[in-house]
Amino acid sequence: MKIAHDLYAETNPAFGAYLLVSFVRGFVEVNPNGPELPVAYLALPLTISGDLHPSFDRTNRKTGLQEWLERSPQIQVNLAERLNSSMDFVAGAIRLGCFSHAVRLSEGARLVVGTPGLKKDLTSGLSDDLTRSVRYADRLGYWSATAGSTKTIYDTMGLTL
Repeated sequence: MKIAHDLYAETNPAFGAYLLVSFVRGFVEVNPNGPELPVAYLALPLTISGDLHPSFDRTNRKTGLQEWLERSPQIQVNLAERLNSSMDFVAGAIRLGCFSHAVRLSEGARLVVGTPGLKKDLTSGLSDDLTRSVRYADRLGYWSATAGSTKTIYDTMGLTL
């Protein structure tokens, strides 16, 4: 049997909203105010990209954003282009997430988890690749919150706002 990689599922705004919830959940464990909207534009392209999945190997919540980037400098190669090319996907995921109440925008354009009825384990029933993306989104959310401000996060990644 041949196993096909489901690119459509990964670029589906519903899955993007799912990743966004995971990212926000990880973030609010450290900072209950939630991430500022520009940080969400980093999360999805970094966690959905299968080519970056190996960079998450041997990491956990204690690793941190800076150490992750130091261990895997290839993440920053063409990062701006990767982010720019994913803007429509991320915007669609944010819109769908807000319309479906999975996430919501709060004061200061910060994302917080919306509907409290979402299941705790967002990975149940997903393929291994999609499960990894969800877990990595949570981890990246946690790292981003511990890194500090949106400007600090962008600076750490070698990007400008």
